[in-house]
Amino acid sequence: MRTNAGYTITDSVHVGDVEFVLGEQENGKQFVTWECKAGNDYCWGHYFDSITAVKLDLLARARHALEGNTPTLKPYFFCMTICVMRTGIAIGRRCGVVFADSRESAESTAWERFGGNSACKLWVEEVPEDGYSYTAYKSEIM
Repeated sequence: MRTNAGYTITDSVHVGDVEFVLGEQENGKQFVTWECKAGNDYCWGHYFDSITAVKLDLLARARHALEGNTPTLKPYFFCMTICVMRTGIAIGRRCGVVFADSRESAESTAWERFGGNSACKLWVEEVPEDGYSYTAYKSEIM
């Protein structure tokens, strides 16, 4: 069993290259969670008097790390003309919102999900935090 600073490591959770560990003192009255790198580099200790509290902290730290490893998807507003395949003549337009990690990814998603071809026009814009105005955006593609 591993030990650190008088605590025996009794549990661990791995998230990517980081490990979160739970340590218990011999007397069973003091508990800690640490972030651990490379198997023996312990840091950022959270100390507790309750086994329940320390287990909750271990899971919360792991969950927080997992959330940090997830790419953030942003909303992108799109409009595209709907074209007749043979002639390329625009016969309407389709607009909406897709979630993606980049403008290029949003364009790709809009084309894949809502159909499009090289004769059609696609316009994509990241939605600002304060929202978007459809009236302002629809003029961009007309």
